[in-house]
Amino acid sequence: MSKHDLYADALELYRYREDDLLGIMQLYAEYLQRESKYKDAGITFEYLANYSSASECYRLAHCWKEALLTANLVPLPSTQLHSLALTLADNLLQSKDYFSAATIHLDYLSDIPNATRLFCKGYFFTDALRTATLHQRPDLLESVIDAGLIEGMASMTELLAECKSQLNAQIPRIRELRTKKSEDPLGFFDGDVNNGADIPDNVSLAATDASTAGGGSLFTRYTNRTGTVGTGVTRRTSKNRRREERKRARGKKGSVYEEEYLVNSVGRLVERVGCVGEEVGRLVEGLVRRRMRERARAVQGAMEEVVRMCRGCVSEVFQGEGNGVEADGEDAAERPKGGDGVLWDSLEGRSRREAPVVKEFAKLHLLGS
Repeated sequence: MSKHDLYADALELYRYREDDLLGIMQLYAEYLQRESKYKDAGITFEYLANYSSASECYRLAHCWKEALLTANLVPLPSTQLHSLALTLADNLLQSKDYFSAATIHLDYLSDIPNATRLFCKGYFFTDALRTATLHQRPDLLESVIDAGLIEGMASMTELLAECKSQLNAQIPRIRELRTKKSEDPLGFFDGDVNNGADIPDNVSLAATDASTAGGGSLFTRYTNRTGTVGTGVTRRTSKNRRREERKRARGKKGSVYEEEYLVNSVGRLVERVGCVGEEVGRLVEGLVRRRMRERARAVQGAMEEVVRMCRGCVSEVFQGEGNGVEADGEDAAERPKGGDGVLWDSLEGRSRREAPVVKEFAKLHLLGS
């Protein structure tokens, strides 16, 4: 069984023989632990009432609730339990799960100030206020919560300003690139996006699999549908291909990949704005509760402006995007690499990215429009 990893089959065969079943479960739990399947191993050890091993596996699986509850079932000495809780809280802080980290500080470490501070860091101001008042700590309202609100406002205002600046810079550039692509496709896909100096026709600013010296029209050169490619075209080495991929990832200005990079960048920004919407809402409510009405108005106004800009640009930036067409079969084999592939996708109308959904921002009507 152990030699061929037939634990699941053995468990099925011996499911009505409790003594044998427990022995197999123990072997299976140890196997899962060796294979780094820590959550499954933790559940199996917990089934066997081996709470010490279960707690360790849950800790390695980053399952903080399960790790602490099984540690209490051991039960661990208070000093070890405190150390475990502190380790789990630090791990959660590194992953920016402030709510869970605050819960550990509150429930297992009895650290009210730190719990309140972490709730504020995650924009959970209602929980911070509830914690301070529940534990009769009015001193934390000004020293921790008000300070957290002001710090949160500064961070959020800076983030929204960066989003606005990015949109103001990238949207006009996308328009410029698309205008140049429609006016001079050959120059665009050979990399002459910025109307540079007179460059020999067989040298491309963005490396391609073929040059104009290879013969054939613009369409036959890139689609490979008809005609032949010149015999002088050399294969790219793996090093050159890796360089091309890095160029694509950077979206270097003036390269054939710039438009794709900018479109993806705007898409990520829209998604990010959607993700922070709830945080902004909690921040605005917290500011109003602590009588910081003007600050709340400023944050809400900045968020509404960015959402409005996102909604206004999505249809333009993602025009023709999101049709879900993918190259498959023979088309996938024919699609060229590098800059040629960008033109291929353009000619074939293939999408590069789904148009993101601009989430509505639920503003606080108390602050007016």
